[in-house]
Amino acid sequence: MSRPPQRTTIIYSIGLLLLISSVLCAFEIQAKAPVRTPHLPYAYVHGDCGPADGPALNFYFTLKESECGKETEPFIHISVISNLPKFAPTEYSIGGGGAEAFASRCLKHGECEPVTSGTLHLDKFINGKLASGNYELHFRDGSVEKASSNAVWCYVRQLLCG
Repeated sequence: MSRPPQRTTIIYSIGLLLLISSVLCAFEIQAKAPVRTPHLPYAYVHGDCGPADGPALNFYFTLKESECGKETEPFIHISVISNLPKFAPTEYSIGGGGAEAFASRCLKHGECEPVTSGTLHLDKFINGKLASGNYELHFRDGSVEKASSNAVWCYVRQLLCG
């Protein structure tokens, strides 16, 4: 027994609409999923001037080995702007009012997202020589970035802050 052509067309149309709806739903779920930064195996640290023109320390965690001060995306940047380390271990709060440091995640050129909160913990620190430890950063989309590293010290330029 065959179905009337109209009924078959309606069934196919409903099936097609359900398929399109599920695909769109999957795209919407994917678009709202937290961002995942690739593993960033290279770490660099150098002195710089902070936002109040005082001394600061900049940490960069990168995907590719780069020349100091010329990091390319994707990378994570952490800047310690007060209470610069004199010894380790030491820990810094990142983001929020009164934070000692700020940080951002830069996945594409010109597209950096600031952290909402986080910490930078330094296990070892010798000014001008080495910095090692770990960080945990929280972002608005709910994602969390965590890593440990041994940062290579590099020199970008002569510092004259203030």
